[in-house]
Amino acid sequence: MKTGGVVLPSRFFFTFDPSDLPLVLTEYFDYNVQMGTEKPSDTIPKELKLTHDGYFQETFQVQRIARAILKKVLPKKAVASLKLEDLTVDERTMSDEMFKEKSADIIYQAPIKGTKKHVHFFAVLEHKSYQDFQTIFQLWGYVYSICLREYQAAEQRGENMATYRHPPIVAIIIFHGATKFKGVTELAEMFVPIPGLEQHFPGLRAILFDLSDIDDDDPILNDPKVPELKVVLMVLKVVFRKDVMMKVTDVIQALKPHSDDPATRRIIRATWVYLMNNARHLRKQNLGALANTFKEVTGDEDMPTMVEVWKAEGKVEGKAEGKAEGKAEAKAEAILIVLRERFKKVPKATENAIRQLRDPVALNSWTAYAASCQSMDEFVAALK
Repeated sequence: MKTGGVVLPSRFFFTFDPSDLPLVLTEYFDYNVQMGTEKPSDTIPKELKLTHDGYFQETFQVQRIARAILKKVLPKKAVASLKLEDLTVDERTMSDEMFKEKSADIIYQAPIKGTKKHVHFFAVLEHKSYQDFQTIFQLWGYVYSICLREYQAAEQRGENMATYRHPPIVAIIIFHGATKFKGVTELAEMFVPIPGLEQHFPGLRAILFDLSDIDDDDPILNDPKVPELKVVLMVLKVVFRKDVMMKVTDVIQALKPHSDDPATRRIIRATWVYLMNNARHLRKQNLGALANTFKEVTGDEDMPTMVEVWKAEGKVEGKAEGKAEGKAEAKAEAILIVLRERFKKVPKATENAIRQLRDPVALNSWTAYAASCQSMDEFVAALK
């Protein structure tokens, strides 16, 4: 079922008994669960460096945005069953050997009405700004880790494990790439199909919230009670677009009446720094007007200037630029080698597109897809 850019699965609660898993799978998902201490920080804009993931985590940890986004993506019946007023942001991060470069971007938990005090609903949010075909598999690992943690906690509480049931967990993909999300949202599709066995494969289905598939004026982006939500979603939506300056100017004004709130001011400043670091089309436009808009909204004259942002960006990236460039070129060449070995010939336009890739995680994902896709045409279509 699809509403706007939100793809709702017909079944999204994924629970199981860890003792039923083979030992090799249990070892494979041997996650390190650590307690985090970082919270959205007023100092982030001062650091003058904010990535796509960083901006997502900085803004979606704000509780009113967390409650608002869950109301947007979850079915109404599910929302009615939750005590979202008591929602908390789980500060635990999870990683494993395969996905050690990534950790769960955001984990929300909320009490469930009419259940025991220790039973909570969990939402695992994974943000993507590029095509990552392993996203659902990555989320499977996070879901398993939560299940295992809660299972062990129940044992320690002395619960009757014969009747124990895992907490409901939903996986949510927030995507804002330049094109629509092309990965799968159902785990079963990651397995080689065998007739008659498909229904027995693991059944995790993620909810997809694809900002690239939502119209700019779609009501799903707006929440009158949480004006910051539209700003954050619109910024993520247009960051790669040429009209980013016009769109941001339009929506940021809505936060002026709320700019005395510390959390709102933090979001505004983080938005400014994020745009300066990531909205490349802004660099070809007159940014003075946009800078003045942000200062007018906040009344803050010490907003980081464009020169400060770019200078800091250069200090961070300049030293590693040569090394990172070499690694990216080597990974791009590896993708081409795999494709040529499997399909003999790679179209020139595809080769050029691959050589332009620079994100290390995206390069890893495309390498895996080059080895698993069924044809050259399939790879070309996914890359577009």
